[in-house]
Amino acid sequence: MSTIDDRILFKPTKFNYINPEAKVVIVGITPGNSQIEGTREGMTPRKIKQTYAFAGNMRPNLIRMLDYIGVNKLLGIDSCKTLWEQDFDKVEMTSLLKEATYLIKRDGREDMFNDASKIVKSEKLTNMLNKGFVKDCSNYSSAQLFVACGSKVYNVLVSLKQQGVITVPVVGIAHPSGGNNGRVYCYLGIKEPKDKTYEWCPNKAEEAKNVIMSLL
Repeated sequence: MSTIDDRILFKPTKFNYINPEAKVVIVGITPGNSQIEGTREGMTPRKIKQTYAFAGNMRPNLIRMLDYIGVNKLLGIDSCKTLWEQDFDKVEMTSLLKEATYLIKRDGREDMFNDASKIVKSEKLTNMLNKGFVKDCSNYSSAQLFVACGSKVYNVLVSLKQQGVITVPVVGIAHPSGGNNGRVYCYLGIKEPKDKTYEWCPNKAEEAKNVIMSLL
């Protein structure tokens, strides 16, 4: 019987630029196809991250949620839309897994890995987490806040905080993917949660606002 480790595929990227001056660390699950393309184009790790981190339909949702909870105020900027421009050095955009990670389906398709809760069930993924993200956390001595994209990434970061790997507050936002707009709108207070799985979003939004307010 195959295990999750038998179905995990890593594709190398240069998504490994570290900004030790970052005040806020934003964390996703894995680099995506755009980061792979940047690697093929010969971009530097810094340029890849600045150009492709949370690219496409994720970026507008991410900006709206970060501004909504006050990350822009914590950073002393008008809006988080400038984090990919002149304010790039104020933030770190990273992921739990440092290489682009795919789960091979039974029909052979390669789907982007999207379930952070499975990391602890996989030796490969746990090793990637520990050798990459966990090791990197020691570099973020200027960080005041970690922002988790999605509830499952949030749970991983909370666990790492309990272990002392992360020493500053952790807040959660809805995953900014365009396919997750329902939860994003709940997070932003535009829509009411339609079931219990959506209630995490407005609850975490209010919690995040309070945490950031305490840091100002």
